[in-house]
Amino acid sequence: MTDSRPSSTNPPPASLSAPRQEAVFIRKELRETLRDRRTLVTLLAMPLLLYPLLGMVFRFLAIQQAGPEKVLHRIAVSTDQEATWLANALKEGDRAYNQMRLAAGESTKPPGEAPKPGTEVELRLFVPQNDGGVDLRSLIAGGGADVGVRAKLPEPGDTKLFQQADLQLIRAEGSVTSRNATLYVQERLRALNIAVAQHWAEQAERDFQLPIRERVDMVAPKGQGNVILGVLPLVLLLMTVTGGVYPAIDLTAGERERDTLETLMSLPVSRARLLFAKYVAVVTVTLLTGLVNLIVMALTVYSLQLDRTLFGDAGLTLGLAVRLLAVLLVFSLFYSAVLLLLTSSARSFKEAQAYLIPLMLLSITPGLVTLMPGWRLSTMTMALPLMNMLLLAKELLEGTATLFPALVAVVTTLVYAGASLLIAARIFGTDAVMTGSRGAWTDLFDRPKTFTPRPTMGQVFTTLALTYPAYFFVSGILGRFGDMPIAVRLAVSGLFTILLFAGLPVVALLWQRVALPSGLRLHDAPPLVWPAAVVLGLSTWPWVYEIVLLMQSAGLQALGADKIAQVETLLAQWRSVPVAVTVIALGVIPGICEELFFRGFFLAGLRPRLGVWPAILVAAVTFGLFHVVLAGGAAPERLVPSTLMGVLLGWVACRTGSVLPSMLLHVIHNSTLLTMASFRDELLKLNIGTVDQTHLPAAWLGLSAGGLLLGVLTVSWATRPSPKPAELATVPL
Repeated sequence: MTDSRPSSTNPPPASLSAPRQEAVFIRKELRETLRDRRTLVTLLAMPLLLYPLLGMVFRFLAIQQAGPEKVLHRIAVSTDQEATWLANALKEGDRAYNQMRLAAGESTKPPGEAPKPGTEVELRLFVPQNDGGVDLRSLIAGGGADVGVRAKLPEPGDTKLFQQADLQLIRAEGSVTSRNATLYVQERLRALNIAVAQHWAEQAERDFQLPIRERVDMVAPKGQGNVILGVLPLVLLLMTVTGGVYPAIDLTAGERERDTLETLMSLPVSRARLLFAKYVAVVTVTLLTGLVNLIVMALTVYSLQLDRTLFGDAGLTLGLAVRLLAVLLVFSLFYSAVLLLLTSSARSFKEAQAYLIPLMLLSITPGLVTLMPGWRLSTMTMALPLMNMLLLAKELLEGTATLFPALVAVVTTLVYAGASLLIAARIFGTDAVMTGSRGAWTDLFDRPKTFTPRPTMGQVFTTLALTYPAYFFVSGILGRFGDMPIAVRLAVSGLFTILLFAGLPVVALLWQRVALPSGLRLHDAPPLVWPAAVVLGLSTWPWVYEIVLLMQSAGLQALGADKIAQVETLLAQWRSVPVAVTVIALGVIPGICEELFFRGFFLAGLRPRLGVWPAILVAAVTFGLFHVVLAGGAAPERLVPSTLMGVLLGWVACRTGSVLPSMLLHVIHNSTLLTMASFRDELLKLNIGTVDQTHLPAAWLGLSAGGLLLGVLTVSWATRPSPKPAELATVPL
């Protein structure tokens, strides 16, 4: 799709200062963006059309959530005599039930709920008309009644209330209506039993006291707010970012298709300043879209009289609207940077659209997660991008937001926005984007004609996109074969690790004609690095263990009692095979292959484009996400320690210029943990490892910290530049 509208690229006068020049660029980008009719349609028309429809849906849901004012219980009996007896019993039982509740002082409404008329219950007792006899079970199963009652009376035809009776209640399994009707009948009949017992005691002139008295106090559950308030932030934020999608594409890929990007790049202005002007324009349009959405949402809520239903007695106040607008501002800053990061690398309008579709789908997923009960802005969620802003908006609407988590969520989101903008500035306007061909999808499979020293970032992420789902499915399939002999499972696990983390990158490098030594960073390292890698491998596991405990204490734990039992069973199975087999399959092979993928192939493609530390961090986070996936489940508590371990491994690999030292570090780390797990019983006899589910001794942590410091200093000293310029060694990529 090519936009033919003109674009002004006249440079500002050179005599202007840098801030004034930047203001000229910003005005230029805003003028071109806001005069486009498609931007105005997204800005104004979509909220005006969408929110009235959503308001009608929300009103319907609010009415349904409030519950019906009248409840009908349909009770079927076999004969007219049973119907007469049951009607009298339920009438007297209802009187006794209400008297007992008043005497106990029970509250019929949860605290904080606005007073409203009580729900009226209507009983409909009937005898089914059927010449072939009454089949209550079939009637209840077919939904013809809510509950069926069979009454065996000692004297048929006698309808006296206080005679002994044997009742059978028939209800539909899984039906809430049938369960409620059955509970209603049971409560009234039990109250009648107590009333009859009291009557007999009074006739015998004896004091009757119930042996057990109960009182029910109703409290509002935590973490279960209004369902509509969980949906509203997602709709509001997604509608806000929708306004920035088209400007982000038009100001980057659109400039490329209009052949004006080359003119901009020829100006004596840095690419970062040009991109910042576009960023301000996208943020402005996104924020204006959010403001319009907020205004239309407020008008819709007010006109449909949903303000008190959704936001309490105070309704949608000006202070709440201002706080929501502040959340939208932070969210706009973050999402605009992400949009520009993706669209700056696109060579065409269509390619940019293809990049943003997965982003929009990924944006919906955290919103659906926040609808689940119990999700709050806590220690574990306030730093998660996108989810933290959704939870903050939800808590602002509910009136439950607290200061510290809100500040952390805002600051981390701004940090993510800055990082995304910095990466976008590296990509924007590069020769590969400006002069690259648009191409077809079949170009992805074309093999280059010449050899290259390292993979491109696109090749790296394409291989990653194939590896992650394959690893996910393989892990899940292996989890279903728990009855397989442990030796076979270990062999299969090792084989799949080799195929995924070593085989796929090697095939990708060979197909793209990339030399394997440089593509996997298989270079020599200084001799002193090797003992340092051994020391680091032996010193990392205590602090990894402590971080896992910290994550579990913060509530980020997926291993319940059943999973822990499975782990114990797995440890017992490991002891049935030689330790060397377990260490090779789960320690040596993953350590080698994962390093080839993450610190070899992955860093080789990312480092030239992103720089050292951004590449290390991206590889570390990806490494951590892979370690969340377990066979048959997930372990979110492994994300942070695995990511930090990935940072250390990446630093060693970049510092030494080789993947081999980090490979040794990884193997030693894995093997140490596996050996300790295999000889756990023997270590317990020596009073080593008796700290199950508690913190390690301070001496262990101190020794581990000393080893880490020694290893880091040794690597830094061994890889320091030579003082003689002629002997400076270039660090290979």
